Amino acid sequence: MQQALRTALQVLDSWLEGPASLLAERWQAGRRHTAVEARLADDGTALALRSTGKGGSAEASLPLQLGGDRQVQAGALAPLVKGQRVVLIAPRAWVIERRIELPQEAGDHLEGIVAARVASLSPLPVQDMLYGHAVAGNDSAARRMRVDIALLPKARVAPMIDLIETAGARQTEVVAQAQQGTRIVLYPRRAGRTATLGRIKLGLGLLLSAATASMLVAFGVTVAHGIYRSGQQADLEIRADAARATISELMAPQTAGTAPEQAAIDIKNEAISALGALDDLAAALPVHSFATEIALAEGRLRLAGRTFDLPDVLTALESSGRFADSALVGPAVRGEDERSSLFTLETRPLIRSGGELK
Repeated sequence: MQQALRTALQVLDSWLEGPASLLAERWQAGRRHTAVEARLADDGTALALRSTGKGGSAEASLPLQLGGDRQVQAGALAPLVKGQRVVLIAPRAWVIERRIELPQEAGDHLEGIVAARVASLSPLPVQDMLYGHAVAGNDSAARRMRVDIALLPKARVAPMIDLIETAGARQTEVVAQAQQGTRIVLYPRRAGRTATLGRIKLGLGLLLSAATASMLVAFGVTVAHGIYRSGQQADLEIRADAARATISELMAPQTAGTAPEQAAIDIKNEAISALGALDDLAAALPVHSFATEIALAEGRLRLAGRTFDLPDVLTALESSGRFADSALVGPAVRGEDERSSLFTLETRPLIRSGGELK
């Protein structure tokens, strides 16, 4: 059971890898478009700045004087970086690059593994170094991953970080350019791409779980509603059968033991059955019609109602075999919705209390 669950989680993780990577790249691209890129010269005597934003791109170059007046240099830099996020790119010559290989299962703990390895990879004490890492590639067959580690002596860039912060930058990042072109963040320390992907995967997993739960809830509600409606329909059918049985019982022919009693029963059986006429009317009326007033007098049934097809009402009554001599009483009136008609008609029910049609 545990092995099956582990396999399912690995399949889900692999499935989320593509969307998570795409979202991470788009997010990083959006962040880069709003930053000021500052590239140090190899000898540290010049700073090339490039800003890209909604208003377009701008480039500038600022000479640096080692040991010069820091306030003057910060004042010259301030119009370019004040309130901005600055990405300081260290020269390749200053960066020490290392590569290690790890099992793919170590991806979730990459930050701690790199921090533990830096002491053995750095020529200087860890507290004197800036470092970062990035995943350079994965070997799915061997289930191994290649990790590039970049190290930079803190003393080389500390004066420049102070200068940029003095100029009023909102945030300062130090990055190193790896051989494959990947940028590795050295300062400030933050989770790398693997951790970022992990967070994005977690978010996508939560969204997927919420969508699945919503689908299951909707399916359950639909099933429960169907069961409820089925129960209602069954109850309605039972009540309708009971009503039909009562009507049939009331309309069944009756007999008596004496001639006077039989004569009275015959008179009753020959009379129009009001209950039977209503039952026949309910069965004959089309579904687009309904009655608002019904009256039975002198063997005629007067019906007032509303319909969307008046000729169909008269045709349905005559073709049912339960009514005869159906005709409108006065003209029909167009309803307030301009689509239905208000009508009044008279018809002669054929059903008798004895059950015969006459």
